[in-house]
Amino acid sequence: MVRIIQQSHGYAAFEHAFEKAYQFKRDVLFSMVIPIDPVDPLQFYEAGYQMFQGERSFWQDRDGELALIGVGNAQTFTSNPLNDRFTTIQQQWSQFLEHAVYFGVQKIGTGPIIMGGFSFDPRQEAELEWSNFSDGYFQLPSYMLTIDQYGAAFLTTNIICSEGDHAKTIWARIQANKELLFTRLQDHIKDANVVQTIEVNPERWKNTIGFVVKRLQKEEMEKVVLARKIKVEFDGKKRSDTVLERLRDDQPDSFIFSLEVLDSCFIGATPERLVKKENESILSTCLAGSIQRGNTTEEDNRLGQLLLHDEKNLHEHQLVVNMIKSSLTDLCEVVHVPSQPALMKIRDIQHLYTPVKGIASKGISILDYVRNLHPTPALGGTPTHLAMDVIREEEGMNRGFYAAPVGWLDAQGNGEFAVAIRSGLLHDHHAYLYAGCGVVADSDPESEYQETTIKFRPMLRAVGGTIK
Repeated sequence: MVRIIQQSHGYAAFEHAFEKAYQFKRDVLFSMVIPIDPVDPLQFYEAGYQMFQGERSFWQDRDGELALIGVGNAQTFTSNPLNDRFTTIQQQWSQFLEHAVYFGVQKIGTGPIIMGGFSFDPRQEAELEWSNFSDGYFQLPSYMLTIDQYGAAFLTTNIICSEGDHAKTIWARIQANKELLFTRLQDHIKDANVVQTIEVNPERWKNTIGFVVKRLQKEEMEKVVLARKIKVEFDGKKRSDTVLERLRDDQPDSFIFSLEVLDSCFIGATPERLVKKENESILSTCLAGSIQRGNTTEEDNRLGQLLLHDEKNLHEHQLVVNMIKSSLTDLCEVVHVPSQPALMKIRDIQHLYTPVKGIASKGISILDYVRNLHPTPALGGTPTHLAMDVIREEEGMNRGFYAAPVGWLDAQGNGEFAVAIRSGLLHDHHAYLYAGCGVVADSDPESEYQETTIKFRPMLRAVGGTIK
């Protein structure tokens, strides 16, 4: 059983939070962080299933520096299409943190952290499978496990203290739930099996590519990113636990994430960072232009060099670099961009990659960067407003959270967001998987179709499906 290093005087701070709730006649957050023995992140996530099904979240960064696993939902933060959703979430979060009481370890990755994301486009027509998600959705976990880059483990407990509640009763219930959670670290999971995999209107999608190429050749736009989806049917409810396990084993160099909302779960393994903020340091990633991996080292290197010198892919990549540099310049004191892209190689595909670094201006939250950066040309197109119009008119589906920002935000405005590619939605007995490609004036519909087929592979393997 996991040993929790107790902090006996935590209860005094907890009582103080209740005193503030009475004083200000409003809910007050009590957030306590204690060190614990190391726990496997996936085991902790699985242990929360019985008590907190539909209220779990998972984040593991691609550099192995941080894992955050939340179970239970102390508070939800949402926005709707009529609002500036990024500002709305930031304002809700800031107001919620007023009068909060903190106890225990204070370091980035612990304490009150909300985990969630945003939809790709709030103007897209709603589809049934995304009905549990709002255009901005974040959860404050009741219990959050943090594993830092050194393997040290911390448990954050978040409790909402309300006027009229009895402190001793709430404290006893929280401690009992915590003990029960840690006794379930070895729960067995029964997985559902794939019944069939259905490509949704592939020929229509190819025809759409051809139509958009003609518009691009008339120089209406420079680039449009078009996505398509696959529907996978199971013989039972597919649990996110098994999908996460496969993604973690299969895609160790990617951001691994999961966000459960009721009977749905948005889940994936993406190589693409949108932005990371750690105090004043800002890091964003330009990831656009791709080619398959080779079967041998020699072939793989040859394909990589082909990508590094391919005019179409270099042009597509530079569009993203220019946009990200411009977006960060508005919010940074200094921005640095390498002169040439490098290669990022993951299991099924290799991409052109350029990191962009900056020093944040004072008083800027990570959500300010998310607002400026989304959508990048890598997932929308150029010019953005024209490309987004084409996506709404021609793509024929609602992307939901696919290709949108997903990540976490702390009480100081630090956090990290990835671009949710290589992702899908688990909903009841189905999974909806998504993949897209950048379309430019010389794009070939069949080649773009084959590119998306490669991009489907990580999520298809993770849910147990196949595609020709």
